Amino acid sequence: MKLTPKEVDELQEKLLIVHRFISQEKKFKSFYYQGIDVKKSINDDQGMISKLMELDDAEELLKNCIMELEDMKHNGQSFTPAEFHEFLINQDWQLLYKKYGMKTSEDVGKLDLEMFLELL
Repeated sequence: MKLTPKEVDELQEKLLIVHRFISQEKKFKSFYYQGIDVKKSINDDQGMISKLMELDDAEELLKNCIMELEDMKHNGQSFTPAEFHEFLINQDWQLLYKKYGMKTSEDVGKLDLEMFLELL
């Protein structure tokens, strides 16, 4: 499947939001619910976020996808781990949330991730 530069940007932004949400949720669970199996209800139509939350390596999977999209944008130049971390820090999260009709990361279920599913 061939993506336009705009589609690559949009997919990368959506995956960044999902990565941040999953990362925050897993850190929250490990801090507050260590040793307790807690299932959080996430309102997502496709169930993709819920399925990703169940994966132990979801953050790494999303990170690799984000890095591959960056590679597509810059013809073979991807992030080093330090650059990826810097890239995450430099995101304007409020702008991204607003762009995709979200108020907070809790609205992650509103994202249309159909394009991501097609690529997998």
